[in-house]
Amino acid sequence: MKKHSLSFVLVCVFWFFGTTPVLGASAESLDRIVSQIDSMFPPLEGVVVSVDRKILTLDLKQGQPIKQGDRLELIRFGRDIIHPVSKKKIGRKETDLGEVEIIEVRQNFSLAKLMDPTTLARASDGVRSPFNELTFVVATPRIETKKKTSDRDLLRIQLEEKLASHPRFQVPSFELDLWLLENNLSVQGLLTPKHLDQLSDQVKADYLLVSSVGSIKKKLVISYKLYSARTGRLEKQARILSEQLPGQRAKLASPRENQVQRSFLPPKEGLVKYVGKQEFLFKIVDLDVGDINGDGREELVVITPNRVIIYDYKNNRLKRVAQFKAENRNHTFLAVDVGDINKNGRDEIFVADHLGNDLSSFVLEAHRGKKKLQKIWDDVRLYFRIIRPFGRKPVLLTQAPGYNDPFHGPISKMEFRKDRYLPAKKLNLPTIYGTEFILYGLTLADINEDGKNEIVMLDKDGYLRVYSASGRVLVQSNESYGRDPRLIEVGVSEDAAGIVRVGDPVQYRGRLSFIRQGAKRYLVLPKIESAAGSLLPGVVVDPNSRMAFLNLTREGFEKSVEMRKQKGYLAGYGILKAQKNSPESLHMATVVEKRGFGGKTLSTIYTYLWQK
Repeated sequence: MKKHSLSFVLVCVFWFFGTTPVLGASAESLDRIVSQIDSMFPPLEGVVVSVDRKILTLDLKQGQPIKQGDRLELIRFGRDIIHPVSKKKIGRKETDLGEVEIIEVRQNFSLAKLMDPTTLARASDGVRSPFNELTFVVATPRIETKKKTSDRDLLRIQLEEKLASHPRFQVPSFELDLWLLENNLSVQGLLTPKHLDQLSDQVKADYLLVSSVGSIKKKLVISYKLYSARTGRLEKQARILSEQLPGQRAKLASPRENQVQRSFLPPKEGLVKYVGKQEFLFKIVDLDVGDINGDGREELVVITPNRVIIYDYKNNRLKRVAQFKAENRNHTFLAVDVGDINKNGRDEIFVADHLGNDLSSFVLEAHRGKKKLQKIWDDVRLYFRIIRPFGRKPVLLTQAPGYNDPFHGPISKMEFRKDRYLPAKKLNLPTIYGTEFILYGLTLADINEDGKNEIVMLDKDGYLRVYSASGRVLVQSNESYGRDPRLIEVGVSEDAAGIVRVGDPVQYRGRLSFIRQGAKRYLVLPKIESAAGSLLPGVVVDPNSRMAFLNLTREGFEKSVEMRKQKGYLAGYGILKAQKNSPESLHMATVVEKRGFGGKTLSTIYTYLWQK
């Protein structure tokens, strides 16, 4: 970490063995290069634990990317910043106090000194690594093939565009190949102190990245080595395997995998029929469906901020039959998922629950033939999501909270073994720069029926994306399905000398469900439209909601139907299986938040029946 900007020279020397046409490198491979480079310089944050004259004790320890001599910004945190329209916390005021320098890194803490002795630091101040701007110089790739010069330029342009799209990366105009030619140098010959000094007179550079492209069994392999541009020392080397060779299309079962699908053509098709609604003077947070007592009939499971309510659906009406209430109002329920994971014939109820500043989720179960609920697993520091693609057996997914954000680490499957819920295996999610995989707004399904699950998600802006198991983007909608106004505002809090730090909020993302109706398959997902529109893209104001159904074909997605708009944001939905005296039904809950003094929150559950 240096006070000045950190820069790179990217020297891309591509060798391709054979005569395969080279039209451009795989976008996913270039994403992985950018992501791996970015991961070498992670941002660092900490808190001042104590102050002894001008020496600060920081909650930074060995193993973190910090060393003696590093300089960090010293920050004082102030009041929260509240958005004037949404009334949501969007940040907090910060005052820059100057810099500190690390003088010692120990096992559980670090010592730092103030660069300005007149600065009055205090416990609870923050420290942060300075913003590092990385500069890349991209050479025109060298390709050993009888291909036109335009192919070389295409590869260079692709690299420049990928790098320039990163918020910390810049691509200056510097013809490295021309400079090497003028100085009668090769890339390897450049890695000497004399010639690196000559290069530094022309362009600011801290590192030199030397890359090559080859093929192994018709797979693209990109190898790169990262050298110090000042000493010539090798800092990092890696190899990246891609799905396809540059310029070639992989032979996949579905033609939509040959390019990214962005639009969904809407055929006219009736799918569901509105039959009624019920209103509730409380806030519905989420809902799911399941057979909780093993009697063969599914119930509707609804959560409020601190209650779990079970409803039977009979004669076109919802009737409350059971309830579970939190011990106190310090609990805030976030999401509910229902499924028979312990395989005893009764669906468990998995509730993600925030208790104060901690995640304290739990699982409920009813006795056979009864609907009274009791806890069977408590104080679980995990988020839950149950998926049932195309009506298959339920799969329980979990994700842990983080320190600086509500979600952290891998998404894992969980199974019931030896009378306990135990982790089974981590999902093999690709590492894609700029893509955040969180548990909510994500599902898995074999949508092209090739035996491999695709990853289906709503991104942070509400756009639908589908990735192959290898990370290739297959679908990226040009239509947003909206942003949920609710925020997941706490991660794991950690005390350091009486200081509590809470994670940055993440916007909630709705449930995605793959269902099968006869011979057709659908993706069901919520759509929230805000009155703020594009003027305030991060804020949801006076929303309207509806369900969207995308028909899944071998060519991709088609928009089958969008239901009529209903006032409020969509809190959750569930699909009850057909019963003896009633057909399959869809239940959708919307919420209109209270406003002003004496205002009341109104939740509505709309019911629709499937058309035959």
